[in-house]
Amino acid sequence: MNKGTVPIIARLHSLQAPVRVMSGGARVIAEAGDRNPVAHLLREANETMLARSLEFRSSAGPSLTLDVAGRRVLRLTACHGLPGAEACLGVEVLEDEHKDDLIKLLQAVAAPRQELRVVTGPVSREGSEVSVGLPVALLADLMLIDLNVTGPDNVPEEAEEYFEPKETPAVRLSGAGIEDFAAAIGSPLIAWLVRRSDGEATSDGPEDMVSHLQAFLEDESEAVVRQLDLVSAAPGDPACLMLGVTLIDGHGILCARLEDSLLLGVVAGDGTQTVLTAWRSLMA
Repeated sequence: MNKGTVPIIARLHSLQAPVRVMSGGARVIAEAGDRNPVAHLLREANETMLARSLEFRSSAGPSLTLDVAGRRVLRLTACHGLPGAEACLGVEVLEDEHKDDLIKLLQAVAAPRQELRVVTGPVSREGSEVSVGLPVALLADLMLIDLNVTGPDNVPEEAEEYFEPKETPAVRLSGAGIEDFAAAIGSPLIAWLVRRSDGEATSDGPEDMVSHLQAFLEDESEAVVRQLDLVSAAPGDPACLMLGVTLIDGHGILCARLEDSLLLGVVAGDGTQTVLTAWRSLMA
């Protein structure tokens, strides 16, 4: 395998993770037997494109809530049952001086031998620019955590039951198709593949990258759909997910759905804002 494709496969692999959703919408991201639950927490934050709030809950009781955007932790908005949060709470934007205190809180809420859950919601405040905050990659580097995994750390025994999307999505769009989205991104989208429900496919980019995307989508399309359903208002709705930039070469994976089409793409690390702008234009 080409060394440059290893981080790409790592990001694709995260789409295969089984999903267990509890009552109230909390999603389990680390089981009690996972050896390094804080790694799951960071990967969850790293697989973020649009601004959102992530509330991490430990089965032991403590919890904390982060505003995250563009693979950066913007701020700590709530913390329960964890000492030492004063330095980060109430700060409009987390900066380098807060990283040590934040790391201690992350390690405390993601303590070993406890189940870790996450609840996703809208950001709590305005001003979620992706150019500020603490990069998730920096936090991972400081904690000696590899954000790129080519296999699951611990796979739950049972995956969440898969439900077919609704026949009629809750969001209806007119005109633009998913290829228009890819075209609007332009050069930051290094390679991409679109597959429709009838099996027809279109692609562009280096052949080795496209072939990896094609092989993955052929085997794991249901896993991709499940992940997109987690970030959409209703199953089958348009959705866009950016799997975090890697520590090796800066590439990320774009996953999007529009009507009956799925798109997987390889995006340059500096292309996040371009992808975000293109998706917002498509949704307008």
